[in-house]
Amino acid sequence: AGAGRLCYTFGDMRRIALLLGLMAAAVCVAGEIVVNVDAAAKQSLSLAGVTASGAGGQSFLKTLRNDLARCGWYRLTEGNGQVKVAGSVSGAGGVAENLTVSWPGKRFSWPRNAANEVQARSHAHELADNIVQATTGERGIAQSRFAMVAKTGVSRSGQAIEDLYVCDYDGHNLTRLTTDGAPIVGPRWAPDGKSVYFTSYRLGFASVFRADVATRRVERLANFRGLNTGAVPSPTDANLIAIILSHQGNPELYVMNARTKALTRLTRTKLAAEASPCWSPDGRKICYVSDASGSPQLYVVDVASRQSRRLTFKGGENVQPDWGKHGIVFATKRGAPYRIAVMDPERGEASLRFLTPVNEQYESPSWAPDGRHVVAARTQGRQSSIWVLDAAEKGDKPYQPFSSGGAQWLNPAWSN
Repeated sequence: AGAGRLCYTFGDMRRIALLLGLMAAAVCVAGEIVVNVDAAAKQSLSLAGVTASGAGGQSFLKTLRNDLARCGWYRLTEGNGQVKVAGSVSGAGGVAENLTVSWPGKRFSWPRNAANEVQARSHAHELADNIVQATTGERGIAQSRFAMVAKTGVSRSGQAIEDLYVCDYDGHNLTRLTTDGAPIVGPRWAPDGKSVYFTSYRLGFASVFRADVATRRVERLANFRGLNTGAVPSPTDANLIAIILSHQGNPELYVMNARTKALTRLTRTKLAAEASPCWSPDGRKICYVSDASGSPQLYVVDVASRQSRRLTFKGGENVQPDWGKHGIVFATKRGAPYRIAVMDPERGEASLRFLTPVNEQYESPSWAPDGRHVVAARTQGRQSSIWVLDAAEKGDKPYQPFSSGGAQWLNPAWSN
């Protein structure tokens, strides 16, 4: 399942198949990354002072250890660490948590009681994020979630059988949100983490929907003539939705008011198509893909002035952007498989750095809430799975957060 599978489709089916599928890959070019982290200078952290008993206590400690190992800020040690976690967690059904976290000159206590093992795991995630915030000043990722697409087969007509899922960032609590088996692309989280926006072919054509994570209720977001796709809510005003529509001709970029359905058109490219919008963290700009130059490239538009400028000039395809606090991550194809890269939009391609090697195919990048990690889909042979990349200089090696379980996992999106 290459990036071309998620391409755009309007008039020229091949071009549209190229752009819509482009919503899931990412690239990085030579240069320096904007995440200013020296991953080599990790704090040592010890869990040696924690005793765990019972299934619930063991699950809590295992979850906490995993979270702290994956966050990227610590070097776990069985000896004396700069950060120390001590105390006890015990229980099978209910779990008693009596812990103390200390580091030079500071400490905090963690007295909690969990009703069951599921809640104990949730508490472990919360504690891990609290430790990261207290000792580094950074956001943690342990309480975050993934939205992603599972491809489980192909219908008799040759159409992919796919559904939307969400899970904890470590793969637990996997929940299926759709059951129609229609192709899905471009899932994006609402800023509050309560719903997921996505494009689906459940009606026989591309249209945008919103799924409530708690109730699993799915509603159609827009019903304009022609193509409706690429819906992404603004990080600063969830009522403002970036969306690609073709009701006035070519697929163009608009901002739609979710309450009134009022539209503001941001692009006017008569012989081109736009795709894959993503907002800047301050909600003032939108990065998107356009083939106005003859190949899919990244552009950015100022929402207030509606003025666009081109960001990428190198490579045959630059697609599937996601804009985080440290830059734009995207997928690029330069005579090799799709690769993931990061770019400072102000400095342009001079700031690009690849996050994945030249001989491995990764697509659909999405920033973590810590602005350091990226989730992406990696294709190995015929298998597509979810991987996490560390965008820091000298960062940790990529890892697979959970087993694929026989399904093809595509188009991951990390919650805010």
